[in-house]
Amino acid sequence: MTDSSSVISSDVCRAGTPVVAEALRITGRNRRPVFGSAVLAGAAALLVGGGIVAGAFAASWGLFLEARSAAELAIEGEDSYVAYADQWDSLVKVAFCVYPLLVLVAMVSVAWLLTAQAVTVAYARERAAAGAGAATAPGALTLRALWRRSRPHLGAALRVQLLTLVCALIPGLAGLLVLLVVGWEMVPGVVWPTYHDPATVQFILVGRILPVVIWVLGFVLLARFSLATTIRVADNSSATAAMRRSWTLTRTARLGTAGICLLSAVAVAVAFMVLKWLGAYVAHWAGLLMLATTGGNVWVTGVLIITPVAVALVLLPLALAPMGVLLACLRERLDGGTGEARVPSGAPIG
Repeated sequence: MTDSSSVISSDVCRAGTPVVAEALRITGRNRRPVFGSAVLAGAAALLVGGGIVAGAFAASWGLFLEARSAAELAIEGEDSYVAYADQWDSLVKVAFCVYPLLVLVAMVSVAWLLTAQAVTVAYARERAAAGAGAATAPGALTLRALWRRSRPHLGAALRVQLLTLVCALIPGLAGLLVLLVVGWEMVPGVVWPTYHDPATVQFILVGRILPVVIWVLGFVLLARFSLATTIRVADNSSATAAMRRSWTLTRTARLGTAGICLLSAVAVAVAFMVLKWLGAYVAHWAGLLMLATTGGNVWVTGVLIITPVAVALVLLPLALAPMGVLLACLRERLDGGTGEARVPSGAPIG
């Protein structure tokens, strides 16, 4: 009778609490698994992503030395010089090899974060249902237990991220295609504005508003699929089934889901800008170190342009983790509080 009463009272409290406040409460009470998983994601991204970038930098070392030699010869001969003019094609080839690998690292990190937060929320529900002070209540969720509970879901979660990426690329590329077509003046009656010719109504509608509308529709599409990973954890379903279930659940709360996803996106964007600003200081000191170790080769420091973004991306999981908790709580609200994190029968609890 006591267990039943605790479950009922927990459900009543959740029903009267905004989902954002509930997510913040769970994040505060489960700081160790929430932010511990974020630290693990950031550390893994730093090691793997940093290794990929370091390998690309090592492969391009000769190109940077060539750029320095060409610049010095141009200065001595008082000739004009364009930085990396002869090395640009080779650098682009290296970048095309690196970017897909970095995208894969990002997908794995997001899959781990969303899975870990869904498991954390389900674990918090188990503790609330058993009663925090009850003898049968599970203890605090350790990082080792979190990994054991999350591991069976990671493969499907990664497939969910891959399907989501494909869904995001379609409207994203469509909006860019509109801009390219307008820029090439392939749309009759739509001309790119110049200094002497201001933007026409046709250009504003087709070249500005239409791409934004396409991207907004793409964001709504992502919001509709945003619950797929936490559904996978709760229902132990396949990636495609979780995507379909997410679409079905969010059908009755399109605006609410889109609003929560927009709020999360704004919070993550603000965190990214702050972290990027802090990353500029890292780039400054890294540049001084590179100049000291390369004999003042300023062309080598050109790679530091990506350092602020890299630092922000490595630390961004700290902001993404609470968003994963929010999505897990939203899934419970839309699903009527049903579903729980399913793990193999032999998996330990804590």
